[in-house]
Amino acid sequence: MDIIIATGSGGAVIGAAASELIMSLRPEDKKIWQKVARTVAPRRRDKGKGSAKPDPTREDFASLLRLPPSEKPSAKPLPKSLDVNNDKRVRRGRVDIDATIDLHDLTQSQARPALVKAVIRSYNQNFTTLLVITGKGIRGEGVLRQNFPEWISQVPIRPLIATYAPAHIKHGGGGAWYVFLKSR
Repeated sequence: MDIIIATGSGGAVIGAAASELIMSLRPEDKKIWQKVARTVAPRRRDKGKGSAKPDPTREDFASLLRLPPSEKPSAKPLPKSLDVNNDKRVRRGRVDIDATIDLHDLTQSQARPALVKAVIRSYNQNFTTLLVITGKGIRGEGVLRQNFPEWISQVPIRPLIATYAPAHIKHGGGGAWYVFLKSR
């Protein structure tokens, strides 16, 4: 097969087979071919030594084929004391509650120590689930409800707790929390 090479004058130097092919074209196809041949510009230099962009090297191809770095493992591993279906059970309200503490009618200064005592006592009795009733407050802005996540994450009781979640409506809904304790 012959190769078609463009020249600087807009014409083309064509091999014998390509020349025959062009001669056999219809007049409309020849016009199209001439338009296309005018758009082709010759190379200024041969690619390789002295050209603007050198040929890619073996290392360039190797760098393109490298896989992205693997994801770093998360800093905090998932809790091991929870089973896989626990979240589903919580959403459906199918939680077996071992102990309950009601913080209604307590001030902040009374409620926090009562919560700490209840969590430690439940952990020592090897309970797994504690229901903490904080109440909703007016328009869901109760002080005990707002402070509960902060209290539960503080040092004295945080190592004992696997996780916590809002309670199902049948256990108090927005005014209560499930506290899941780690096993001993």
